Amino acid sequence: MCPNQAYREAKRLYLSAFPKWERFPLWQLNLMALHKNVHFQALYDDGKFCGMAYYAVGSQTVYLLYLAVNPDLRGQGYGTQILQHLQVKFPDKQLTLDIEPVTKIAKNYSQRVRRLHFYERNGFHQTSARLMDADGEFQILTTGKRLNTTSVVATLKQMSSGFYHFKVEY
Repeated sequence: MCPNQAYREAKRLYLSAFPKWERFPLWQLNLMALHKNVHFQALYDDGKFCGMAYYAVGSQTVYLLYLAVNPDLRGQGYGTQILQHLQVKFPDKQLTLDIEPVTKIAKNYSQRVRRLHFYERNGFHQTSARLMDADGEFQILTTGKRLNTTSVVATLKQMSSGFYHFKVEY
């Protein structure tokens, strides 16, 4: 696969799968991905574009910022396969991510419930921690027995070289 084509497909999916208010600007994603521990990947199955993942690897944490499956392939197990791949690739690290809080008053409540159930089926569990940033409040999920807050904060700071302003609260 041509690297330019892979980037274009990952970029197109990123822009269509996530609302503008939840996305880092592309220039910022690309800049952060220059760090050796930050990965912006187009994912393929037998030459077929199936999704994208954007994650940062810390000493004890892999923070998954974005995961999206090609809309034509959703419901076929690709999201699960991507998460399993990350768990196999980083067996000694907790996988961590954040999602919109599941609140009944949210306009996309049913979507939020489905997203939470998807991650729970794939080994994640809810923590009492919330990620707070300029875009709002997000629920933190992890595969670890306990959330390693220190590692999460260090991974996100390292990823953004300190330019991403956030806090983790309980």
